Amino acid sequence: MVIIDTGAKHLLIDLENDESAIYRLIEVHHLFELFESRLLTLVAPKLWDDPYDNFLGHCYGIVPSEPNCRYDYSGYAKLIFGNCWTLNQDNDATWRIYSPDKRRVKIKTTVKKLHGLVNKVDDQWFRSYLGKVSYFSESEIKSNISKAIKAGAFFVDDIIKDFYLRKRDTFSEEKEIRLLVRLVEPGERVVNANYQDSDNLDICRLPIGDPADFIDEIVFDPRMPDSLVRAYTAHLITTFNYTKSCFKSKIYESPKLGIEIGGIPET
Repeated sequence: MVIIDTGAKHLLIDLENDESAIYRLIEVHHLFELFESRLLTLVAPKLWDDPYDNFLGHCYGIVPSEPNCRYDYSGYAKLIFGNCWTLNQDNDATWRIYSPDKRRVKIKTTVKKLHGLVNKVDDQWFRSYLGKVSYFSESEIKSNISKAIKAGAFFVDDIIKDFYLRKRDTFSEEKEIRLLVRLVEPGERVVNANYQDSDNLDICRLPIGDPADFIDEIVFDPRMPDSLVRAYTAHLITTFNYTKSCFKSKIYESPKLGIEIGGIPET
């Protein structure tokens, strides 16, 4: 795995800080919350569906000489938060998997803008990692976890790079990009607790500035009723002054083809 700018407080992993487009599917009410609050929401990986994303909460160490003792590793993941993006622009699988209610919306930004957002945070212990997910077989993932636990040398940077940016190859079609942050140094008091949601400590939020600058495009589910698309678009324009590209995905739109045919045969 190639690490770019390793001395930085905000790491880019297998990515260039450029205008490459990235996309994220969210619920419509979360889109409006983003515009109203001007905050980007990240969640604890233990809330993600894939249990391998929270392997530290599922695995434990065993010492043969102490058969009744188990070593817990969940504390290493405390105060790690993330959210997921994709390089996939528009495809059927993404909509069907991540928009099961046919009501979600896809936002577009760039690697440079997302990295710039976290790069503004200069608190002492705050660190961010924006990286491309690599995909491996399940046996390779398990072996990687086993080796790390046997070595007993857990460091936050290594945990994030070696585990939270690796997934089983059954998910390879996701082409995922992840933003992960760590709020405090292990063993230290919570000095960045202001980023956490006081009502739900599994959530942290980061200032996003003007969402109209951060979001380059908004695309509605191709199966969403046109009346809802028009209503949501009007709300974005009138309430939040969002004037960039905003439309319904056209992947299921019927083709309109004018085909020249030969002469009509005589009867």
